[in-house]
Amino acid sequence: MSDLSEVDKTKRLFMGLGSIVIGAGIGGALAYPIFQFAVGNALKTADDGDSKDWIDLGSASEFEEGKPTAKKITIEIRDGWVKSSSDETIWVVKKGNEFLTFTATCPHLGCKVNWVPERSEYFCPCHNSAFEVTGEKKPGAASARGLDTLEYRVSDGKLQVVFQKFKNLLPTKEVFS
Repeated sequence: MSDLSEVDKTKRLFMGLGSIVIGAGIGGALAYPIFQFAVGNALKTADDGDSKDWIDLGSASEFEEGKPTAKKITIEIRDGWVKSSSDETIWVVKKGNEFLTFTATCPHLGCKVNWVPERSEYFCPCHNSAFEVTGEKKPGAASARGLDTLEYRVSDGKLQVVFQKFKNLLPTKEVFS
C-alpha cells in the first residue's frame, strides 16, 4: 500500500502533467525557428501562386517594331542566406504582337554584348562574336550558340520577363541559376 494520501497523489499527477505541458511548449518554441531556418525558404511560393519571378520591363507599347531596345534591371541573388544584387541588361525586339527577349550576356565567355546599329548586329567585344537581330549567331562567331532567350509575357499591358543565367561554352542552353 502506498503511504501517499489522495491529495498527495493529485499533486504529483498535477506536477507531472504540468511538467509535460511546459516541456512541450518550450520544445515547440525552439523547434519552430530551427525548422524555418532549415527549410523555410524551400517551401515559399510567390503570393499569386506563380513561382516564377516576373520582372517588369515597362509598357509593351513603348517598344518600336524591329528595333533592339536595352532594358536595365536589378536582380536580387540569394546564395544560401546571403543576399546580393546584380545589374543586368535585357535586349528586347518587338516582332508584331510577339517579342524576342535576350540576356546581354554572350554565351561564349559571359562578356556583355551590345547592339551595333551600323552593322545591324549584336557584338561581343571579347572574342568578336556577332549575332543577328533575332539572337542567332553569325558565321565565324566564337560562341557555340545564339544569344539566350528569356521567357516573357505581357500582363496588364506590361512586358515582363523571367531572368535566368545560363552556362557558358555549351552548344545548348542550360540554366545556371
